[in-house]
Amino acid sequence: MNSLEGSQATVIVDGKISNPFVKSRGVRQGDDLSATLFILVFHKALKPPELSNTILSRLTQILGYANDILTIARSIPAIEAMCAEISREAGRVGLVINPEKTK
Repeated sequence: MNSLEGSQATVIVDGKISNPFVKSRGVRQGDDLSATLFILVFHKALKPPELSNTILSRLTQILGYANDILTIARSIPAIEAMCAEISREAGRVGLVINPEKTK
């Protein structure tokens, strides 16, 4: 609560900065709590990883750090299927994948 209490934000509209307004929900971008919450929610959305295997013995693998994930697969169809599953399961817990940031 200490990092959120009294938090204010501004937005830029048509090149002009708005007056500050109080934020009553969410966490600040880049806040340590933001990455922690993302990891907790994302882990809940996906099946627990198979820790004993690597991409050498599996068709697909997901790696994560902070609020970024990397998907690795041996074929295009496998990565397409994995991305569809990630998007579906992430949506189930309220996460949205930004296509503009996904390359």
